[in-house]
Amino acid sequence: MRQARWTESGLSVADVTPPPLPAGWVRLSVAACGICGTDLHLWRRELPPPLGIAPGHEISGTVQDGPAGLAEALYAVEPIHVCGQCDFCLAGRRQLCPTLEIFGVMRPGGLADFVDVPREAIHPVHSSVSPLVASLAEPLAVCERAMSLARLDSDSRVLVLGAGSIGLLAGLLARDRAGAVAISARHPQQRESAKRLGLLPLAEGEVRAWAADAQPDVVVETVGGHAQTLLDATRFCRAGGRIVVLGIFSKRSEINGYLLATRELELVGSNMYGTGRRGLQFRAAVELLPRYAAEIAPLQTHRFALTQLDAAFAAAGDKHSGAIKVTVLPGASGST
Repeated sequence: MRQARWTESGLSVADVTPPPLPAGWVRLSVAACGICGTDLHLWRRELPPPLGIAPGHEISGTVQDGPAGLAEALYAVEPIHVCGQCDFCLAGRRQLCPTLEIFGVMRPGGLADFVDVPREAIHPVHSSVSPLVASLAEPLAVCERAMSLARLDSDSRVLVLGAGSIGLLAGLLARDRAGAVAISARHPQQRESAKRLGLLPLAEGEVRAWAADAQPDVVVETVGGHAQTLLDATRFCRAGGRIVVLGIFSKRSEINGYLLATRELELVGSNMYGTGRRGLQFRAAVELLPRYAAEIAPLQTHRFALTQLDAAFAAAGDKHSGAIKVTVLPGASGST
């Protein structure tokens, strides 16, 4: 099979022999795999890439091998492997397991023809959902977790910082749970997507004025990287409000401790997905896909073949390309 791997010089695709499939695991034929912000941090060397590992954790696919009795269906992959026995796992907070391994980061991921995952990591997707949309289950689950921590109600006012795919998906979920949602959007494709999703897009120079007037109860940070958005969040959030942090920062970020204390702001980190009142938040995201499929499909602006990874990552890393979500289709022969 073909598999991408991190090397000292970047990413390369090689023909490799699939390893023996562990008992109770499933080998999926990868239908689609998205490139996310963490992948881009690794690609830019803002975070050290795991050499020899195949990236990609936003995965959908069909069963190629595995235990008997698996349905012939499209599956979305919950790309984590945990011990299942520690206090965090037993409490439904598997994302905090001390032995957590993420497929596409610590274990081989979905930028390959096939990927091996535990049986419990695959979730069947409704037959109306395409492989492309199914690969958005993972980022949607990330946002489902964040929105549960945001504790929104029908009159909440929400400001989302950043209009990448995570920011837009978080805004979409907030839209149906809060009274008003605005989102900072730097690029034309982000502003158009925000409008189409029923969000209020704000240019960089408009955010401060909107926040001063609206006094958002919740600020959702989705930028990370080198940005100073945590500092912005403490300035924009109203007294007694909540800041939910989704962005992965590649360097130390400043925060206004004076405002954090005197405004009694609540600062909440949101890591991947865990368990909500009704079960796994990843499963909840999969069940939301049919509802949101028509709205979120246009977020997948660029598609590439597995042999075009350099072009795929270049497009994902350059918002002037018009990209929001770049997706790799291992079975494809060219970009679309």
